[in-house]
Amino acid sequence: MLDPLVIKVLSLAFAVLLAAAAWNKLTDRARFRGIVAAYKVLPEMLVAPVAWLVAGLEASLTIAWALGWNLFVTAFATAGLLAVYTFAIALNLWRGRTYIDCGCGFGSTGGGQQLSNRLLPRNGLLILLALAAALPLTARELLLIDYVGLGGACLALALIYAGANQLLLNAQAINSWRKARAGSGES
Repeated sequence: MLDPLVIKVLSLAFAVLLAAAAWNKLTDRARFRGIVAAYKVLPEMLVAPVAWLVAGLEASLTIAWALGWNLFVTAFATAGLLAVYTFAIALNLWRGRTYIDCGCGFGSTGGGQQLSNRLLPRNGLLILLALAAALPLTARELLLIDYVGLGGACLALALIYAGANQLLLNAQAINSWRKARAGSGES
């Protein structure tokens, strides 16, 4: 059983995460369609409808998390969506297609965040956290101090997530520099 404060933190964190993801997809639909097509897991005729479906699902899940609507369904739907993303990433890594944009960079300029093995444990952790929100709650009222803690915890999680994403981008940049240096014959 989980404390209701933990569920509130998870709910708010997933609402913010999915809102940013949906916003990214809806404000640059052409780029996101290109990313979906680059994964090469769908026939071309399904790329545009699936891109709309994904953005709509993320927006719907944002609302569901924010309103606390049926946490069991919301948690499993979020975990399922993340599992689909993780499968598509793993499949393309297995194919050796690491050069494509993962589609998870928040407004990053340039090529975005490319696929890497590092995305798999990150997504696995997000799936586990989403499923944790489906656990039963202990019965207790939240106090004022809990809401202060909620704000602090959400801020800390946002900073940790942003920092982790920046580390992934840095690793990508370092790897590209190493490849360029190795290709030039410098020692």
